[in-house]
Amino acid sequence: MSGQAEEKVIDLRRQTSHFLGWACAVLVVLFLLSVTGYFGTLYVEVRQRFESRRWSIPSRVFAATIPIYPGQALSIAQMRQLLEERRYKEAYREPLQPGEYRPGRDSLVVYLREFRFPGLSLPAQRIEFIFQQNTIVKIRSGQNELALLELEPLEIARLFGPQRKSRLLINIRQAPGYLINGVLAIEDHRFFEHIGVDWWGMLRALYMDLLARRVVQGGSTITQQLVKNYFLESERTVKRKLQEASMAVVLEALYSKDDIIEMYLNEIYMGQKGSVAIHGMGEAALHYFGRNVEDLSLSECATLAGMLRGPNNYSPLMNSQAAIDRRNVVLRRMLDLGMISSLEYEKARGEPLRVSTTNVPREIAPSYVDYVRQQLYDLYDERTLASEGLVIHTVLHSEMAIAADTVLREELPRLEKESSLRRDVTSSTGTVQGVIVAIQPKTGAVLASVTARNYTPNDDLNLPFYTHRQAGSVMMPFIYLSSLDYLTPASWLNDEPVAYAIDGASWTPANVDGHYHGRVTFRDALEESLNAATVNLAVSVGLDKIIATIHQLGIPASLQPYPSVALGGFQVTPLELAGAYAVLDNDGQKPFLISIKEVVTEHGEIRERRHMEFDSVTTPAKAYLITRILEGAVQNGAARYVKDLGVDIPCAAQSGLSSDYRDSWFIGYTPDLLVVVWVGYDGNNPIIPGGSKGAARIWARFIDRVRPWIHPQEFVIPPGIVERIVCVQSGELATPRCGEQRLEVFLEGHAPKDYCTLHD
Repeated sequence: MSGQAEEKVIDLRRQTSHFLGWACAVLVVLFLLSVTGYFGTLYVEVRQRFESRRWSIPSRVFAATIPIYPGQALSIAQMRQLLEERRYKEAYREPLQPGEYRPGRDSLVVYLREFRFPGLSLPAQRIEFIFQQNTIVKIRSGQNELALLELEPLEIARLFGPQRKSRLLINIRQAPGYLINGVLAIEDHRFFEHIGVDWWGMLRALYMDLLARRVVQGGSTITQQLVKNYFLESERTVKRKLQEASMAVVLEALYSKDDIIEMYLNEIYMGQKGSVAIHGMGEAALHYFGRNVEDLSLSECATLAGMLRGPNNYSPLMNSQAAIDRRNVVLRRMLDLGMISSLEYEKARGEPLRVSTTNVPREIAPSYVDYVRQQLYDLYDERTLASEGLVIHTVLHSEMAIAADTVLREELPRLEKESSLRRDVTSSTGTVQGVIVAIQPKTGAVLASVTARNYTPNDDLNLPFYTHRQAGSVMMPFIYLSSLDYLTPASWLNDEPVAYAIDGASWTPANVDGHYHGRVTFRDALEESLNAATVNLAVSVGLDKIIATIHQLGIPASLQPYPSVALGGFQVTPLELAGAYAVLDNDGQKPFLISIKEVVTEHGEIRERRHMEFDSVTTPAKAYLITRILEGAVQNGAARYVKDLGVDIPCAAQSGLSSDYRDSWFIGYTPDLLVVVWVGYDGNNPIIPGGSKGAARIWARFIDRVRPWIHPQEFVIPPGIVERIVCVQSGELATPRCGEQRLEVFLEGHAPKDYCTLHD
């Protein structure tokens, strides 16, 4: 080859080399740009996902705290029940751990766990209760004696979205070292050494996959698992694995190791509770062990860490032996890695698993929860309630709700049997249903509302709040209240049958027993629930005035000025009646009834807060005067059955039946508690005559069960009331010659001024 030809070849080679160099450079640049763009996209995606709301968290609904104080009529057995309802466990040795109690002969020691939710925080503390004769006499915290202690509230509901995931967020500072180490030991012991991907683990997993010619081993780090749960499908492919590794590296670049392990502990799936998926260690600690996560023992931490491979397979509730075996594997791994000592290992390995068997939330008042839910839906959309972790604090008194449910479950079948036997009816008559509504008249707090056997959420038979039944004779006190400007308890009424024309037809009110008393005092007519005297009184006062009073009491029924209004010939709900009677128990002030106390965001911001509100309906003196007569109804009149059943605290009450015997009522109150009881057939069939005793029996049993939460005391006489001794026969001031005398109450200025002349 000539020199010229050689030069051309060399030149061509140089050009080719130069071109290839440029081409390679371009490819490298393009590759780097592609990689940069890819990781830049991942960076944006990961950052946006983790900086926004990370989890959908259902709203939680809580009952009120329970006050405990010296002098309260609580026994050791009752205190144990209170604690066990809150998933405390009896301890067999000291020192007690949070969530444990230990009873003694005349004492009980409990280590109260910390309660912390937005809107309410109660400290963890060791408490000793001293008892004498089924009464708390002292409450000690260390060397200090406490005058009042709040017991943590029960969670009564969660408002889920379609995914039905339950999660209780924790931060890394709450997680015990045992829990973090247990998770790392069994899932990713090189977590603090790698940058999101454990290359040795990946190579080992790849080698095993090649041998099997399919994906059989993951080799994923905790960071990769977190990425998979957040972003990726669960399929096992090489492409997905590379994507997972890339995002893991980005995640590690963005966040600290503590941030990542905290996210993981909150995200991880930990099993099922029915249709609800449990996510995160905070929720798992409460569900499986009834503990706050920071209170978990080494054994419990290892158990939860061991569940990560298969939460339902290793559930301590469903597969206790498998859970124990897996726990021991975790403990052994922690020992081998130097995370625990031999002594800790042997002690934890020998511990039995003491799981929590009490469901949370507690379904103690489903009709109450439905009522609360309906109010919340008026304020927030379903997505907000299901995802933003709101905390709803209600005024529900959990122990009263449990007592009401127990009494109804025991008494309604008994009443149904009695009714069937006396009427000789078959099961086609239907099922006897009942309602107990308890409120605090001074605040308007709806403390309990329990209804209907076999009630289910969203049931149409939400009797206390939405179902209207005929009021019957429980409306009588308000007829008498309307007449106090003209009459006194010593005034005389006509208890005789009188025919009234209603829409062209004749209607004559009849007394329940068919007997009439002719001339009867105002007091006796109300105490004995005399229908004829009450209707005659209403007509003389004016039916329009009666209707105006009923509406002022908060009963919105559309009423016509018919004499039957006096006997409750219209529809009401138990809650409406509770609000109306609260006027008598609250110095004439009608409280705005509340069930929701506060709605708080997960960050502690108060969204809603309900305050006490009142409307003035009548004077304190008039309200007290009617109350005083209803006290007499318990002592001597139509409501005396509850006294025969052992109710021995100061109370006022009115019993009643609707005109067709379809509805039986008993409404009674003390100075700090008002309770409405309704009983009737769900098919609206008649109850046996005299069936009001069934409602009274339910009321008496409920009062007996809630005695620890009642403060027995006399009704306070307000200004504007005077007391006089009168002659029962004449209604005038009594003289020494009057045989039957009575201490009577009057509005100031309305008391009789003349002395009796019948016994001169």
